[in-house]
Amino acid sequence: MKKLILLGLSALFVFAGTIQDSDLDGVPDNLDLCPNTPFLAPVNKYGCSAQQWKKLQAKKIKKNKIKFNINLGYEHDHYKYSKSSNLYFTSIYARKNNFRISLYYSMLNDGYENGYKSNDLITSLYYYYYNIPNVALKLGAKVYFPTYFNDKTDYAFLIQGTYFFKNFDIGASEKHKIYGENGTNDTDTITFFADFPYKKLVFSPYYYTENDSYDSSKWYHYGGITIFYAFNNKLGLMLDSSMDLDENENYTIDGSVSYNF
Repeated sequence: MKKLILLGLSALFVFAGTIQDSDLDGVPDNLDLCPNTPFLAPVNKYGCSAQQWKKLQAKKIKKNKIKFNINLGYEHDHYKYSKSSNLYFTSIYARKNNFRISLYYSMLNDGYENGYKSNDLITSLYYYYYNIPNVALKLGAKVYFPTYFNDKTDYAFLIQGTYFFKNFDIGASEKHKIYGENGTNDTDTITFFADFPYKKLVFSPYYYTENDSYDSSKWYHYGGITIFYAFNNKLGLMLDSSMDLDENENYTIDGSVSYNF
C-alpha cells in the first residue's frame, strides 16, 4: 500500500512539473542510479531493484579492477659505421582507472666480442585525462635506475596530447630527460604521430626529433611506422620500423608480443 501511495504522489509531482521521475519508482531522476526500473518493482533508496543493484555493483568492481599487461620483445639496430646491436626487453604494466604504472627491463649487446654491453631498468607513472571532448592528455614521469652497466640515475617527464577524429587520431608529445652523468645536457624529444585503425590492425606512422646530450644545438631526425595486430582482447602483436633521416643507412626493427590479464 505504501508503494502505491508513493507512486501516486510521485506521479502527481511529475505531472505537476515539480520533479522528474521517468520510471515512476518514487526516486527522482536526479537521484536515480537505475532510471529504467520495471514498473512496481521494489527499489532501494538509489532507485534500483535488487537485480539492478547487483549488476551495478559488479560493474563498479570490474571498472575499478587493476588490469595488467606483460610485454616481451626484441630489437635490432643497424648502423652505417659500426656493428649492429641486439636488444631484448620485457615490461609489465598495471593500470587502474586513469593511472598506469610500468616496469621495463632491457639487455643490449652491441655485436662486439668484448664490446660495450648495457642494460636498463625503468619505472614509469602515467595519468590520462579525458574530460576534454575528443581529446586525451597523457602526463608521465620516468626514473632510469642505476644498473650493473649504468651507475647513474636519470629522470624524464612527458606530456602528450591526442585528438580523436571519427576514424583516426593525431597527436604530439614532448619528453624532457635529465641525465645524472656529469657533463651531460638535458635532452628533449618531440614526437608527432597518427593512428589509423583497420579491423584488428592499427597503423601508426610517426616522426620525432631529439637533441644530442653532449651538444644541445645538434638535433637528430627519425621517421617510422608501428603496426599493431590484436588477435583478441588479451593477445596482441606489435611490429615497428624506424629510420635515421640524417643517416638513412641507420635503421631499427623491433617486435613484441603483449598479453592482458
